[in-house]
Amino acid sequence: GGGYTLRGTKSLVPMGQQAELFVIAAKLDGLPRLFVVDAKTRGLRGKAEPAMGLSAAATTQLVLDRVKPDDSHLLGSTENYAECIALSRLAWCALATGCGQAMLEHVIPYANERKAFGEPISHRQAVAFMIAAMAVEREGWRLATWRAAAKSERGESFVREAAIARELASSKAMKIGNDGPQVLGGHGFTKEYPVERWYRDLRAAGLIEGVVLV
Repeated sequence: GGGYTLRGTKSLVPMGQQAELFVIAAKLDGLPRLFVVDAKTRGLRGKAEPAMGLSAAATTQLVLDRVKPDDSHLLGSTENYAECIALSRLAWCALATGCGQAMLEHVIPYANERKAFGEPISHRQAVAFMIAAMAVEREGWRLATWRAAAKSERGESFVREAAIARELASSKAMKIGNDGPQVLGGHGFTKEYPVERWYRDLRAAGLIEGVVLV
């Protein structure tokens, strides 16, 4: 009847209380579409929604109560929606890659310097093999992320490649997040070291922006 009305709730929106614009996904005539909405639009409100990790992202619950965007705020087509979702998943893959790299750069010198029974714990095969597996897994999903990003930048179809990177980042990031604190033992459970934070942040890779199980 002239114009659009948006209703709904979205959880875990990064920087939701600081953002000036939101790209909102909504169903229009049975198909997913995108709207750009100003944060000051009437009916749009957000509240802090602290999570297990991602504290730096200041996650927010966003509520849309009869928000009425202008006709000009409808973006692109259904194909643009699919591309936007693929790009956002790819961004999470890149974030997880950096976090996994940080984990590696911390546990490697720790394992070389930490001594038990008169020698560095890295001399123990169980520890060395675990760290080596972390490096291999992180490298795999980093290359998959680069491949998808390169195809996107060239204007080629990259949805398949983004899905592969997303699956790798989800499963391998959570494994690295779990193995990193394991290398540190009890220290990995304390806030004295940053690995417990990276454990919580990497867990988000399997939950945010498209749950792999769905």
